[in-house]
Amino acid sequence: MKIEWKLDEEGGIDPIDPVGDIVITDGDRTIQEESTYLDSWFDALITGAKNITSVNSLVIDIAEEPQALRLERVSLGLQIYYKDKTILVAELDEFIKTLKQSATSFVLIFNKKEIEKNELLDKIRDFVDFKQKQIC
Repeated sequence: MKIEWKLDEEGGIDPIDPVGDIVITDGDRTIQEESTYLDSWFDALITGAKNITSVNSLVIDIAEEPQALRLERVSLGLQIYYKDKTILVAELDEFIKTLKQSATSFVLIFNKKEIEKNELLDKIRDFVDFKQKQIC
């Protein structure tokens, strides 16, 4: 599994509305959105990661997106649905580990003041345990 993102840096990085492309893949199938709000996607994925352990299925609205993200537990893993695409993650722990790695690299591009101006960036920072660290 991979969660990759690319920030649109044309015209500079906007910490309030960080727009870019996101790709979530299981190696065979891919969910991909271009020119989307990356902080909203990370927020939805993090909400899913935090809540899917207590339920079998979960629907999460992605701010600014017309379609919701759906997560469904299967055996030890997880299926992720978005629009007409589905990916399979063999283990829930793999999803959480991959999400933390990708979210960490995303949040590190912003400085502390920028993060504090965007509630979603602050939530992402909390998820990856940066609350106690100085981010410059």
